[in-house]
Amino acid sequence: MGESEAEPEEANNRVIEEIIAVQREFYFENKNKESERRRKLREIIDRATPLKGQ
Repeated sequence: MGESEAEPEEANNRVIEEIIAVQREFYFENKNKESERRRKLREIIDRATPLKGQ
């Protein structure tokens, strides 16, 4: 149980925080912009997920 095990968890926490921020922003400010919210969430997920087969 070294630092290397904590790093992926910290990265996951940052991704979760970004997702929550986007969800809050669009819930409170942009309720009619569902497609924009989905696009931003997809960008966060794509950035955080390594591509398979490479």
